[in-house]
This record gives sequence, structure tokens and C-alpha cells, in this order.
Amino acid sequence: MSRTATISLVSYKPLPANAPERLQNTLAAMSVHVDQAAALQSDLVAFPEICTTLGAADPWQFEPLDGPTITAMARKAREHSMYIVCPLALMEGDRRRNSSVLIDRDGSITGVYHKYFPTHGELDIGVLPGTETPVFKTDFGKVGLCICFDLNYHEVGAGLCDSRAELVIWSSMWTGKRMLTKWALEFGFQIGALHAGAASFVDAAGRELTCIERTVADATGCAPLVTATLDLDQRLLHHDYNLDKLKALYGRYGPVAAHVEWLPEECVVVFGSQLADKPTDELIEEFALEPMRDYLARARRDRQRALQGEYRRSH
Repeated sequence: MSRTATISLVSYKPLPANAPERLQNTLAAMSVHVDQAAALQSDLVAFPEICTTLGAADPWQFEPLDGPTITAMARKAREHSMYIVCPLALMEGDRRRNSSVLIDRDGSITGVYHKYFPTHGELDIGVLPGTETPVFKTDFGKVGLCICFDLNYHEVGAGLCDSRAELVIWSSMWTGKRMLTKWALEFGFQIGALHAGAASFVDAAGRELTCIERTVADATGCAPLVTATLDLDQRLLHHDYNLDKLKALYGRYGPVAAHVEWLPEECVVVFGSQLADKPTDELIEEFALEPMRDYLARARRDRQRALQGEYRRSH
């Protein structure tokens, strides 16, 4: 039972640092990119870290949630009935934040993520770290947000994993590359990664689905959008203890009941229901399948129990 969403990532070239009316013209360019994503029937479009001030002589120009950036993007979200991820330097009362805002199809704010691990340069100018890794419900799935330096820290990915993120939008100033693979494999979510120079999608098995550099977009004259349609109903399983259960599933529902892609060299299975009336998670529960992230969490818990002399054999 596929549950697809079309996602567009925008990696656009910032205006010159001291361009006149820079914010106004940046918002105008962003609005055009939202229009382009809407023409592709995207459900969500996302922008890079501190997108409106990126490349400015002073990129840390903080504004409130009701400031010009979110106001403009909320209007575009409402116009096209689509979600927008808009990262910005946010002033929250008297607190400075590096944040990413998820705007829904009605132009309302679904949620705000504050960068969990600001760099020393950000801390030095008073950027306050976030303390939560929320996951937000959309009409196509559960979306988590994170920002740039956060990718270095297990606790950010683990928090998104614990909240059952299906798609994580990572807005950044660098590419991430192989670290994205590590996060996807360990935490079991798909990733849309973007910065001013490139954008890519990584599936839950850690495979790069697509990556487009901005120089390629410049050379072809194309809009700087990287767009993919993702099936958010797919899950990543470890192959331990699951293969016989998958055989039982096929025995009950037939040979085309589920998409199963076994990657034995990495000990994982990409799994998704193909039954019209049963989502993947329902089949997982019915056959006691164990997603990769749950298996790793169980092994971590049982390791601790073994150290405490409390472990009891499970098989």
C-alpha cells in the first residue's frame, strides 16, 4: 500500500552579498521556486539553511515568526496548497535561534525545529541550542527537520528515530554525503538533503536516489529544484529473524503481497505492502516483523540487561 509524496528541494544561488533590497528580491526568487515546485505537483518544497540571508554580508539577520520571510512563504503555501520548509535566523522573544519552520497547506505553522547543535560561531553570537527533536504529522507522513551541524550527532538522529520520522529534511551549508547513508541505515528514515550548492535524496537503505549539483542546473538553465516521489510507507528491516516471517506473509497473501528487496551485503531488507487495504505497519504487526531501528534498540536494551545480569534468552 504505497503512500507517496512528491518532494522538491531548492538549492539556489544566493544574491550578491550587498545586493540592494536583498531580502525582498530573495523572497521574490523563493516564491518563483515555490511556483516551480507547484507546477511539478510537489507536496512539499524545502529551502537551505538560513535561506533568506544566505550569502549576505551579515547572514545573521534575525526576524520573528510573523516577520517578512514566514509571512511570504505562508502566503505561497496557501496559494498552492503545499507544505514549505523554511529555515531562517529566528528571533524568539529575546532568544536567537537557527531554526527550520514547517508551514502547512493552509499557510499555518505546523512546527518549528531549533538547531540542536549550533556551531561555535553561532554560539558566539548568542544562538541558543534547541532541546527537542520533534516530528510533525503531515497528510502524507511524519516529517522531521534538522540543520547542518546536527548531522554529526547521534542524539539528533536517534531522537527523530524515536519519534518515528519517515522523512527528514536536512537543510545545510554542506553536503553530508556518506553521513547521510549512516543516518538512514541506522534510523530507518528517508532523507532530503540540501544546501546552496546541491540537493539529494537518500532512501532508508542509505542509497542515494538522486543528487544534482547547482553547477549542472546553472549550465542547463534549469530551475534549481531536485524533485523525487518517495514512498513513505516503506520500512527498513534487519534480515535477522525476519526472513521466515516474510515467507509466511507470502504464504498467506500471495507472491505480490509486498515489495521485498533484500540487500544481504548490508543485512537489511527494504519492505513495503502492496496490498490495497493493508499499510506496511499493519503487516509488520500482523507477522511480528521487526524494523531495523526497533531491532537495534532491542539489542541496546538487552546489552544493558546482560551487563546487569538480567538478560533472558528471547529465542
